[in-house]
Amino acid sequence: MQLSLELEYWTVDDTGALASAKPVLDRVDTLHAESADPMLEVVTDPCADVPELRAEVAARLREVLEVAREEGRRIVPLGTPLNAGPIATNDGPRTEIQRRVLGETFDYATRCAGTHLHVDQIDGAEADQLNLLTALDPAFALVASSPFHRGHPVAACARSHVYRRTCYADHPRLGRLWPYVEDVDEWEERIDETFDRFRRQALSSGVDPEAFDEHFAPEDSIWAPVRLREKYGTVEWRAPDTALPGQILRLVEDVRDVLALVEDRRVEIGGRAGITSSSVSLPAFDWLQQQVDTAMDHGLESAPVGRYLASMGFDPASYAPISAELDDVVHLSRSRSRALRLRYADRLERDVGALAVERAPTRWGVA
Repeated sequence: MQLSLELEYWTVDDTGALASAKPVLDRVDTLHAESADPMLEVVTDPCADVPELRAEVAARLREVLEVAREEGRRIVPLGTPLNAGPIATNDGPRTEIQRRVLGETFDYATRCAGTHLHVDQIDGAEADQLNLLTALDPAFALVASSPFHRGHPVAACARSHVYRRTCYADHPRLGRLWPYVEDVDEWEERIDETFDRFRRQALSSGVDPEAFDEHFAPEDSIWAPVRLREKYGTVEWRAPDTALPGQILRLVEDVRDVLALVEDRRVEIGGRAGITSSSVSLPAFDWLQQQVDTAMDHGLESAPVGRYLASMGFDPASYAPISAELDDVVHLSRSRSRALRLRYADRLERDVGALAVERAPTRWGVA
């Protein structure tokens, strides 16, 4: 099962103030620009296993960090900028159209930095993969990296709170978790329905039909936490924050191990959550949504969330989310935010230097 990552990071200057990523983007061809000017995205090639992915992430980040230093930039692995004023954006046609539909709340998306994991689709088990990743959604709590939005603590995972509850509050089909599916046909029907609704909303907002059709297609017109990407032959999980790469790679390995179980175990929905030698049982979606909300608000401080994640194959005690390091602060000034960005830029550099490439042992006999 091949794996690849898309890792979004903030760029700051030597004072910790948000600064344009353009000088780094101009020098590193493999980087992707984001709509937020002080953000860049590191994208890996598909890798055969976690050790190969670890080496790929380390190599790409070493280059980015080196170039960033030369350009007077630091790279920050936090889910939000903590506290900042207006954030400059680079609005291309897609961004402009989204802004027309979502209105002012779209600006909140420019304050969110996340991680996207792509895993190969398993032929005949795509619906199981979609459903399992849906059930694993609360695992974003394991790597939550910021509780702050504009200087105030809003949730243990502020990025998910801002993105799902604010940016897409009035458009849940575009940006929030979708229910389980019976099969891929049902998923594709949902995609088509959501795309048609999005297109109608765009046109009613004054978007030219030809401009819309040039920049959007059904597959890339939702921003939900789980997506089936036929273009790449992958299932994409967009739930986690950006965080230290070692934290992300630990999460990737755990998620990979669970997803690989669909090849030889039944995936059942509606029972008591857990993994046995013959099946993977997913909770009812309504119950899952409660866990997602609790994970968003309280993270690993919630005992029920910890127990649920343990039942799904994770060891919550082995994770130390950055967000928990900041949970006793009631307000962050912009100057304090700048200092914290530099602190975590330092942490990122140390983490990249320490990334190991040895193959880690797997569980449940998953290779």
